[in-house]
Amino acid sequence: MTICFLPRNFFAALCLLTMFAFGAGCATHQEQPGTPPAADSGAQPGSDTDVSDAPLQSVQVRKGQTVHVAVSGGDASFNADFESMLTSYLQSEKDLTPADSAQKADLLIRVKVEDIYPLGSRNAPVSAGHALGSTATGAMLGVLLGGTTGGRSGAAWGAGAGAALGLGVALLDSSGKSKIWGMKALVGVGRNGREPSDADMHRTTVRAEGANMGKEEILPALEDTLSRKILESLRS
Repeated sequence: MTICFLPRNFFAALCLLTMFAFGAGCATHQEQPGTPPAADSGAQPGSDTDVSDAPLQSVQVRKGQTVHVAVSGGDASFNADFESMLTSYLQSEKDLTPADSAQKADLLIRVKVEDIYPLGSRNAPVSAGHALGSTATGAMLGVLLGGTTGGRSGAAWGAGAGAALGLGVALLDSSGKSKIWGMKALVGVGRNGREPSDADMHRTTVRAEGANMGKEEILPALEDTLSRKILESLRS
């Protein structure tokens, strides 16, 4: 009798696919129309929560164009992680090529983070869909199977992806007090090596939630959510 040994990566990938399917189901359930649960405490009156669902201005792009990403407003580690994640998504989802310098880039994407703030909490199971989207899951699955992200900061993004993956696994199995966080940022796109003007920068907000998560723990989820929102604004 012949015994076949399957590679360990196969079982890891199978586990991730199962996690992805379950997370998608949770996200679908949570995002169905209905009355949103009321926050228990800590919500900031006047926060820009109504802007979170408003799409960014649509921008036309072409496959193969070069892109340079810069993030400001956070500390050096946060900015670098965010730049790496967004650059990797642009490469894998939009077929854009990372540029080493802004002067040589066809597209310049600029993100200026203005604020990260608590939006309250609620007694409810945490939806994985709010913290880890299908795009992030696909990208991380590719990393697990040995794919490379490439570009000027692909290696750094790998570390950020690992952190986000750990966050997603925790959310799938968590329940109880869910803390909700928001992030407000300006996003703009310049062309042909030119920085976007102030008029080109558009304010947007996103939010994410996690079981008993503080500001530092929720950052990968907020970065992922805003990255996916930027991706949705790019039309090819």
